[in-house]
Amino acid sequence: MSGKPSTRFRAFSRLGIAVLLHACVAPAAQAADLGVMKGGTLTYCSSMDAPPLSFYDESQQPQGFSVDIAQEVAKSLGNLKVEWRVMSFSGLIPALQARQCDLVIGQLFDKPERRQVIDIIDYMYSSQSIMVPRGNPRHVKSLDDLSGLKVAVINGSTIRALLEKENARLSAAGKPPMNIVVYGQDTDAFQAFRLQQVDAYGTTAESAAHFRQVTGNMFEEAVPSFNRIATGIGARKDEPLSKAVAKVVADLVKSDRYTRLIGKWKLENDRY
Repeated sequence: MSGKPSTRFRAFSRLGIAVLLHACVAPAAQAADLGVMKGGTLTYCSSMDAPPLSFYDESQQPQGFSVDIAQEVAKSLGNLKVEWRVMSFSGLIPALQARQCDLVIGQLFDKPERRQVIDIIDYMYSSQSIMVPRGNPRHVKSLDDLSGLKVAVINGSTIRALLEKENARLSAAGKPPMNIVVYGQDTDAFQAFRLQQVDAYGTTAESAAHFRQVTGNMFEEAVPSFNRIATGIGARKDEPLSKAVAKVVADLVKSDRYTRLIGKWKLENDRY
């Protein structure tokens, strides 16, 4: 028997190598078609301070419902790797526009003023909440009851805008406005509240529920959840990646995978 490989064997070998090369190159080529910053990688900007949506666990690993959604999107776009750029919430949209990341994910509410500058692909709903110490010593039952109180919020957040609007109404009614104390990170706002440096804490209903759970219900929701709004992934307007993500998310929110993730993070009321 000859020691030389047969013509058929050499042909099959070349075919196998070609298939392998195609499998390796395809995700990178697809990523290039999508216009991502780094071949084979999807880079997200996030504040990573909004549990249970996006936060770091004790091992400093990204966790949360939005983190899981980000991974699902990357997988559906061609098994792309995920990288994170962490920054303050108020810096997310400017960073996206400056091409410091491919997408933004976290508590990004779908608001008209944001849609003027970026595309938003919705994947859940979110609401606002006001937290107070357990027992509600200031007897807060409505936004009106926050008159004259110190309230912690995060910079650039919807709750800050809502409370500033409420302050205008309080002032017009001749009532003392609340003292809105603004922090760069949501966790810093919560810490100030926990240390009783403020009377109340304004955040999303999802973060409020998480903080109540991890602190043994030391705090309670004073004002029923309000201002329910769609929440999504931010993308640069009218780019191929935006259209691709929209298709992926439309399929995802109808899937069993989405149902499992919603259940995992106890967000059934926020299903899109």
